[in-house]
Amino acid sequence: MEELCMRNRRLLWGAVILFVVCLAACKKEKPQSPIPDSLASLQELFNPAYQIDADSIRLMIRSYLNESPVTPWDSALLAHYREKDEFFWLNDSLVSDKPAAQVADSMLFWLGDISRHGINPNLYSVDSIRERLQQIRSLKLQEGKTMNRLLADVEYQLTAAYLSYVCQLKFGFLPSERRWNDSINRIPLKHCDVTFANAALDSLRANPIAALRGAQPSSPLYRKMQEELVRVNAWGKTDTTDYYRNRLLVNMERARWQYALDKGQKYVIANVAAFMLQAINEETDSILEMRICVGSVKNKTPLLSSRIYYMELNPYWNVPQSIIRKEIIPTYRRDTTYFTRNRMKVYDKNGLQVNPHQVNWAKYAGKGVPYTVKQDNKTGNSLGRIIFRFPNPHSVYLHDTPSRWAFTLKNRAVSHGCVRLQKALDFAFFLLKEPDELLEDRIRIAMDIKPVSEEGKKLPVSAAYRELKHYSLEKYIPLFIDYQTVYLSADNNLRYCEDIYKYDSSLLEAMNNLNLKP
Repeated sequence: MEELCMRNRRLLWGAVILFVVCLAACKKEKPQSPIPDSLASLQELFNPAYQIDADSIRLMIRSYLNESPVTPWDSALLAHYREKDEFFWLNDSLVSDKPAAQVADSMLFWLGDISRHGINPNLYSVDSIRERLQQIRSLKLQEGKTMNRLLADVEYQLTAAYLSYVCQLKFGFLPSERRWNDSINRIPLKHCDVTFANAALDSLRANPIAALRGAQPSSPLYRKMQEELVRVNAWGKTDTTDYYRNRLLVNMERARWQYALDKGQKYVIANVAAFMLQAINEETDSILEMRICVGSVKNKTPLLSSRIYYMELNPYWNVPQSIIRKEIIPTYRRDTTYFTRNRMKVYDKNGLQVNPHQVNWAKYAGKGVPYTVKQDNKTGNSLGRIIFRFPNPHSVYLHDTPSRWAFTLKNRAVSHGCVRLQKALDFAFFLLKEPDELLEDRIRIAMDIKPVSEEGKKLPVSAAYRELKHYSLEKYIPLFIDYQTVYLSADNNLRYCEDIYKYDSSLLEAMNNLNLKP
């Protein structure tokens, strides 16, 4: 009797294997029978729970679908199983005894290894799917289960998990509304859409293993943070471990976000948290790195993306009204030499210059000031000798500064919001489409720096020479003013920095609330 049961089980297992093999070979054709004709004589061996019917599996999957999809991958999942008969996972690899061929197991491996990305592995039902696979492969159904139900569960859950995994690794796990702390601090980002989700299904169809490997973030910064996370986790649980671990989790999530503005081969990233700027040229594999000063906690530098299109030499500074009210008026009332010492002039609403000593400044303290204040250019100007402009709604820009001492500070959050550059001249040269000795010398001369080239040395003594006042770039350079408390320095080392604006805490809270933290 026992021998007969074993023989029947082997026959049943063979039927399952043949079914999924036939299903894989005929994906686009509707099966004529739940069991291949050659096995029809074995049906009396089957408990009804073991009978397999492709149409029943499809109906079960469709009953799982959310008719009101929330995410783009939900929409792709809905469209595929509602409109197509194709299965992704119910093929010969599902029942193969060769581990290398078991695509479902590969998927479960990647899902279970999500903690490498700083994400909670419980986000995916790996154990539940694996338990169902075991029932299918062992032909030991739990009470109340059928083979059709198990196959439907595995097919649907693996595809749903795959789409969620690929889309969120590519674009980030936090929803858009949970990523930013301040309405003015929003860098436009790419988002997963149905087109991307459908392309992910195409990749799965073509080569599942390659699709899973291709989904892994591969930037040098991301890989360095993955290695660092392994190292930090090995320390055990301490306050120090938590500090570094939380920094890594937040910044790995940031590193998954993709700028909507294309970076191209030549671009600039100003990292507010690190007080550092990197001007990157991928064509020449070079990075110009420098210290920067950014907005104070009270006057935060806004996060943004834009394009640098213009540089101005020896700019005048039109002092913002907020600075006139909050800083200049109180200072002048204590020191009446302020305007003279800082080479500032005052103009009325008609543009006529007025004597600052004849203005009753106390009258306008904390109120609208009907005067403008302009600082003379060149020596001592707060914008330095050169300014770099880019479109933005916040009236901020990158500029030189006469206050060189500020670059020696550890905390360089000292400006009113604009970004001060340590190496403004080098930055100007970086922005040029290609090296140009004569143009570079014209910039030097305008900044009272000696020219270098032989032709450049002739310029100042030429009667026809006109000092360079501004220059429009031949090609705009993408600029990203971002915030990363872990970053990769130009010497390829991972660096930590303080969360000066306290932006990490809200991201960490959002990850906690969504159960994303491992």
